[in-house]
Amino acid sequence: MMDSLYIAWKYLAYSKARTATLVGCIVLIAFLPLALELLLDESERQLVSRAVDTPLLIGAKGSSLDLVMNTIYFGDEVPEVITMSAAERVMDSDLALPVPMYVRFRARNHPIVGTTLDYFDFRKLKVAQGEMLTVLGDCVLGATVAERLQLQPGDHIVSSPEDLFNLAGTYPLKMRVAGVLEKSHTPDDIAVFVDLKTAWIMQGLMHGHEDLWKTTDPQLVLGQDDKNITGSAKVYEYTEITKDNIDKSVPWEPDDLLIEFIGGLD
Repeated sequence: MMDSLYIAWKYLAYSKARTATLVGCIVLIAFLPLALELLLDESERQLVSRAVDTPLLIGAKGSSLDLVMNTIYFGDEVPEVITMSAAERVMDSDLALPVPMYVRFRARNHPIVGTTLDYFDFRKLKVAQGEMLTVLGDCVLGATVAERLQLQPGDHIVSSPEDLFNLAGTYPLKMRVAGVLEKSHTPDDIAVFVDLKTAWIMQGLMHGHEDLWKTTDPQLVLGQDDKNITGSAKVYEYTEITKDNIDKSVPWEPDDLLIEFIGGLD
């Protein structure tokens, strides 16, 4: 018995590379299932914890999975949307604080999240650099987005059109980076946050336009009377919100504007 062990030890000592490979394979086979189980448990914990921290999601009748994945994890599938009037009804009930969410557009493969300042309080997100959203056209970047794209406050990022061959109704918007959030190790790190009205501008529900009463180009005007003026297709619709055109970006009535939202406990 001792002779066999001695010969085996000498063989292993002589074949060091083969022995190291053999030991590595045994260790990998032994610990890979355990490591995989730990990794899956941690992933499940993080996913579930974000859902648990969200008391209620309200959306249109349809796929609840699409609603959860889009609103909480900023997935690509956009669920049927509802209008702001639903959020106002929740607010009027005094049962919860609605946090509007509109996750439809993307910027350089990162989701653009249209929401209000209440969302940052709800998720306990803080600004590491720059400032929070203040005006239309501003955006706040998640920490991972800022690292990947090498952006900082004062830089600009442009939203991606939904269809490169049909820009009617949606307009790429050049946004100023107002701030960068602290790393939270959640899907918020990979998102670009904008004000809800900025997201509506991307959809074409509201936009800046030239003042046709002051224009000298007759091709911009189709018809005019004492009270109304009708513009042609040549009227320029702004793809950047500046101090010169921000007062011309007038929203529709809030009841008509589209969202899904989180109902946070009040």
